[in-house]
Amino acid sequence: MESKLIPTRAFVNGSYLMKYIDKPVTLIGSVVKVSDDSKTLTLQTTDDQVVTVNFHEAIDSSLDGWVEVHGLAKDKSTVGGESYYNLPSSITVDFEKQQFNETIRLIYTLANPLK
Repeated sequence: MESKLIPTRAFVNGSYLMKYIDKPVTLIGSVVKVSDDSKTLTLQTTDDQVVTVNFHEAIDSSLDGWVEVHGLAKDKSTVGGESYYNLPSSITVDFEKQQFNETIRLIYTLANPLK
């Protein structure tokens, strides 16, 4: 059996995107707009930054509400999208943006004892 190495993605918000250029990231945001060709998604991140996500192929479903995006950080406001997950309102109705942002901040402030 051949083993496959899966790259680790960093959870980020808009403020931390710049620190992960050319690295895999996971980003959560609220859908602002989907382009006419359905290949570009504009999100407002949990820290109220606007981020553009460019996909190689058209998004094949209607996106609204909160979305989790996996992709490669391109610059401080752009992600090359690889996949996306429309988060159901049943789990996002009580989503606390402030707590999520604080968690992101703590992840990158505190030392990781596992490294």
